[in-house]
Amino acid sequence: MARCDAFVFLDSVQYSRTSYTARCLIKGVNGKAQWLSVPVFKKGRYYQEISEVEIDNQKEWQKNHNRNIISCYSQSPYFGDYQWLSERAYKKKHDRLSKLNINLVKALAKDLEIIPQYVNLSDMNIDSRSSELLIDVCKKLSADVYLSGPGGKKYLDQSKFKAAGIDLRFVTYHPQAYPQLWGEFIPGLSIIDMLYNCGPQAVKRIIKSDIP
Repeated sequence: MARCDAFVFLDSVQYSRTSYTARCLIKGVNGKAQWLSVPVFKKGRYYQEISEVEIDNQKEWQKNHNRNIISCYSQSPYFGDYQWLSERAYKKKHDRLSKLNINLVKALAKDLEIIPQYVNLSDMNIDSRSSELLIDVCKKLSADVYLSGPGGKKYLDQSKFKAAGIDLRFVTYHPQAYPQLWGEFIPGLSIIDMLYNCGPQAVKRIIKSDIP
């Protein structure tokens, strides 16, 4: 997101139950990574789009999340600076997973002074799939470069991007070790781990240092 001019939330693609869309990893007091998951209604909804996924608020997930975060991070140096984030996530009931995610992503990006143009795929009137979908997104936004994670090499058709005149670039993030509570460094955790332990200024420097 820090590298791009426009960031598109793919909220109208099929929801994957094994993705990070409804969960992230934090570091527990035992020094091991643990999942922080938002419960959603799944039974009989195998092919729903991300924008259709409803949060199961019959479960006390917000109270449980907040309790886990306090247990894991209350001793971290910048924990108090991010009470606003917990309030945004847990003080209000959210009906749709996509709304919760988009709200939190935008809030965190703004805090880190990352402010691209935001677009929801559901507002773009695009019904293509796979590589064609991303190419159509680029065309609608008049974009000539598309940034993909390294996993895109497995499923994106690079020849189609080239034919469309779009420069497909694969971006690899190299996690840098930073001070963490509870033992040895664990990469790949939620950004809240870095924020609580290092503070926003350090996080900004780490993010910018990985941008060529």
